[in-house]
Amino acid sequence: MIINYDSPGQLCNRMWSLVPSIAYGLEYGENVLVINLDKYSGDFEDLNSNKLIRFASHKTIKRILMSLKARGYIQNGKSNIFRKLFNLNFVEGWSNRLGNAGMVEKQSDAIRKIFAFKFDITNPVDQIFANQNEFIIVGVHIRRGDYKEWLNGVYYYTDDEYICILKNIEEQLKLEGKKVRFLLCSNEKIDLYNYKHPDCFIIPNTSGPQDLYALSKCNYIIGPPSSYSQWASFLGKVPVKFIMYSNEKIDLSDFSKIISFNTFENRKSLNID
Repeated sequence: MIINYDSPGQLCNRMWSLVPSIAYGLEYGENVLVINLDKYSGDFEDLNSNKLIRFASHKTIKRILMSLKARGYIQNGKSNIFRKLFNLNFVEGWSNRLGNAGMVEKQSDAIRKIFAFKFDITNPVDQIFANQNEFIIVGVHIRRGDYKEWLNGVYYYTDDEYICILKNIEEQLKLEGKKVRFLLCSNEKIDLYNYKHPDCFIIPNTSGPQDLYALSKCNYIIGPPSSYSQWASFLGKVPVKFIMYSNEKIDLSDFSKIISFNTFENRKSLNID
């Protein structure tokens, strides 16, 4: 059995840290126990829909395992007395996210089913998108908050910088005879007054999981590099383009779907850490 016990960051970081061991379990029929999704478990319809993958809250066990890790008795995926005696393989979080990329791609549909959001999250978004059929919807992840400090703010863009990029994308889609709207999602409140042109909208009274699902419903996703936008692309099979510097000239051909962490369908990779 594989046991995921660490808690690396927020929702999308945690999901990406789980995906490699979940894919391994699905590939080889091995049981996987997840005890580190914690407060985020309530956002999903049925995390235990697959008999091989189980999610549970074992806070006491988790504290014990973290204590053993701190003392050096268990290390990420390495053989130890628990593995030798009980066939238990303890896997921690973020450092594991890049593993088993081929299996993640192969098992991606089963993984998406496990992490299906609950109806209360999806229904309001689905109702809004039901009235957008005449448009190409470009999801825009305006990442603020911690990005002002992370890597000295290199991926923290102003409203004017986003608008410039959106207008460029709008022009390209219009040349193809398509009507376009931009869905704006952010971890800070968005002032739509600053986005009067091009045509932009938001999900009213939204939340992080709801915006994540909404981005997965778009035709394209654009924003600074993040695990959040990567998950939206992976979840909805949506082409994404990450803005790597301000005033970047972006072409529609630059967009590609995420098939595993930091890996695009066009076989390019994202390397930022």
